[in-house]
Amino acid sequence: MTCVGPARVRPFRYRSIGGPAGYNCNYPAKESSQGGARIRYFCVMDFAGHKLFLAPLAGVSDSVFRTICKEHGADIVVSEMISAEGLHYNSAATADLLRFGSAERPIGIQLFGARPDHMAEAAEAIQKSVVPDFIDLNAGCPVAKVVKKNGGSALLRDISLFSAMLSALVKAVSVPVTVKIRSGWTEHVWVDAEFATAAQAAGAAAIIVHPRSKSMGFSGHSYWERIAVVKKQVSIPVIGNGDIVTADDAMRMLETTGCDSVMIGRGALGNPWLFSQIKDRLAGKQATLPSASDRVQTALDHVRRFADAHGERKALADMKKHASWYTRGLSGAAQLRSNIFGATSTIGIEQALLSLLSEK
Repeated sequence: MTCVGPARVRPFRYRSIGGPAGYNCNYPAKESSQGGARIRYFCVMDFAGHKLFLAPLAGVSDSVFRTICKEHGADIVVSEMISAEGLHYNSAATADLLRFGSAERPIGIQLFGARPDHMAEAAEAIQKSVVPDFIDLNAGCPVAKVVKKNGGSALLRDISLFSAMLSALVKAVSVPVTVKIRSGWTEHVWVDAEFATAAQAAGAAAIIVHPRSKSMGFSGHSYWERIAVVKKQVSIPVIGNGDIVTADDAMRMLETTGCDSVMIGRGALGNPWLFSQIKDRLAGKQATLPSASDRVQTALDHVRRFADAHGERKALADMKKHASWYTRGLSGAAQLRSNIFGATSTIGIEQALLSLLSEK
């Protein structure tokens, strides 16, 4: 299989023992021979220790957003979910989702699919081409177009296929393999502990638990107690995910579930400061809230960086939602959102954002 589209990223190497959060450099270097090429990994991923993950968010967590979240305190980021079938059939649009910069490390590439052979093929090609720090299996996406192809949370109905998928991934790559699951297909019919046990047996390095069922979508509140159940079931690191929108939420999840780390998804939309706020709380300090100026300036920076990376047309289509998220709750935000969504260029989005500051 040839991955068409992404620029090759050279293996990331540290000059000293120290590395960014998310790496544990107390382990010896690891070497892997693949296709005649030797890849040397200087550090081994550490998924425990109260790391802060940015969740994979389809259509949102591109390289620019991931970098901004890293700059605001995220320890580990994950790509948007990537179709193994898309890579198998040489989709340039799918392969383009593999792009990332060294500032985003440590980074995981998340794959979804329903065929273990195609998943293994995709993972092996990804390791050779972009050298991610880990591979993540999506076994939690509830979106119909993914589920109807037996991907995402559909795997929770077939533990044999789930185990075969993970085993194939683990055998295909030398980097760690993680898996993100939901707690079940139907609310109150929980299978998370069973699938976590299977994941550990298949060689998963960590498991991410979003304690909702597929049928719940994103409605209601997630059942955090399920994270605690999974934590008691397995010895690999457990990363909790779901309904973390404030630093207090993250602290409560860590305290009540005993999970090793947390993953933040929708709570980071328009609010990358959430990562630094959680770190403040973990350090015993008061969390610092961004000012209106901070929010507008970061939104402006995001718009400009996105346009530089993706071009004006895509930036105009994609950045309106981001700009509106950054300004939620601010005085005059309703009118501002109207101006943002009425903009016909990224300059128009910027002017709408700047108007908020001129009114202060």
